[in-house]
Amino acid sequence: MRIGLGGIWQETNTFSPQPTTWEDFRRYQLFEGPELVSALAGTGTELGGAIAAAREHRVQPVGLLFGAALPAGTVDRVAFETMLRALVERARAAPDLDGLVLSLHGAMVVDGHPDPEAEIVAALRGVLGELPIGVSLDYHANVSPALARGADVLCGDRSYPHVDMAERGAEALELVVRMVRAGSRPDRHLVKLPLLTVPHAQEDAAAPMRQLLAAAGALRADPDVWAASALPGFAYAETDRLGFTVYVAARARAAERARELAALVWARRAEFAAPLVGPDQAAAAATEAPHPVVLVDVADNVGGGSPGDGAVLLHALARARATGAVAVLWDPAAVARAHAADGTPMSLRVGGHSDPLMGPPYPASGPVRRYGSVSYLRTGTYMRGQRVEMGRVAVVEDRIGELVLTEHRVVPFDDDHLAAVGVRPRAARAIVAKGAIAWKAAFGGYAARAVYARTPGYCPAAVDQLTYRSRPEPLYPLERDPRWEAGVTAALVRP
Repeated sequence: MRIGLGGIWQETNTFSPQPTTWEDFRRYQLFEGPELVSALAGTGTELGGAIAAAREHRVQPVGLLFGAALPAGTVDRVAFETMLRALVERARAAPDLDGLVLSLHGAMVVDGHPDPEAEIVAALRGVLGELPIGVSLDYHANVSPALARGADVLCGDRSYPHVDMAERGAEALELVVRMVRAGSRPDRHLVKLPLLTVPHAQEDAAAPMRQLLAAAGALRADPDVWAASALPGFAYAETDRLGFTVYVAARARAAERARELAALVWARRAEFAAPLVGPDQAAAAATEAPHPVVLVDVADNVGGGSPGDGAVLLHALARARATGAVAVLWDPAAVARAHAADGTPMSLRVGGHSDPLMGPPYPASGPVRRYGSVSYLRTGTYMRGQRVEMGRVAVVEDRIGELVLTEHRVVPFDDDHLAAVGVRPRAARAIVAKGAIAWKAAFGGYAARAVYARTPGYCPAAVDQLTYRSRPEPLYPLERDPRWEAGVTAALVRP
């Protein structure tokens, strides 16, 4: 049996002014043909999990094309069309495929392509016919009905922080193998709830997602159920696909089961609220034991498409006279100045360069450690084995602590990026994490506590801070009215 592997993967924040280009895919992950299998085998990625499962089931994995880029702004049309064309042509040329597994994010937005993930599946269906297609999806996928109809099964992530990508890729492959061998497909049903939630209220170990994921797990315990997902989605995209997704694939009664799970989600909609504190209150925590305290820069969430150069918490730490902090900022211009200068110490204005919203820049001063192009392998729970390129790096030993300035954006999903430049976060008094929840995969094992700060950025915790040019209406909590909310409840419980 031969199963094709491929995908185009990116989470798009349409509020970010930084577009996602061909170069972003080329720099992060872009593999074609046999290289795909050799590069991703043994990694904790979705396709790495699919490759491992293929070998376990004595199935031959056939690499097609996989392109991935870090979360950022809208994907360039030419980049997407180039990859899709190559993916389709490789699928057309691959002899005797029995099925297909795709790694898709589910929250990609492409200029001129309103539903890109559904378009990928449809294009491949057009050349492969009725071969079974399984798709792995991110926890933050904004799933459309067209995608649910086009694929034979969707396998959504169940963890946040993201630690189960390999398992979901393996699940997708195993279900495709099951379809090939049994000659049957499951019944599928998608429920799209008019509910917006923000990342730091979506943690898998906290209410309400803990209980909702457990309910999805109870459905999967039924041998008639092939897959069941509760996906809270990604709020920072101007798309008609916004909302909370519930999906069930089963031998029978998929719609009934999906509506029951969706009713549980809708009943707990008010629990997706998460309080924040101001920057100065957050910084004050860095001066108090126990340590290290993680200062969560929620709105400047690199993993959600924000640039990662916000300086507000650095200024607050300075006002609090805090010391022993660690912070990573994307600032290629400051890195260039640091590498062009001779000697140490030096003064640099860092951060706040992408948008006035993220500033003003912070006046850093102190000894500087310079590193050439830095590359490392992830060893933690997030995409273990994946290689990450940081570009050149400069570490400023400032009065508030070590400021790690990078040429390329780096997500705080591991602490390997800090070890690569001689920074020891376990010994820090404070760690500034530009994320929402996924930072726990890096620092959660040894952080003494966490403080969530209200900061500027493209991933604000309060969705009413966003000015959407396009979105479905109504959406809770942006619109609240007992009448239409009761109408959603009635539609879910109606036989």
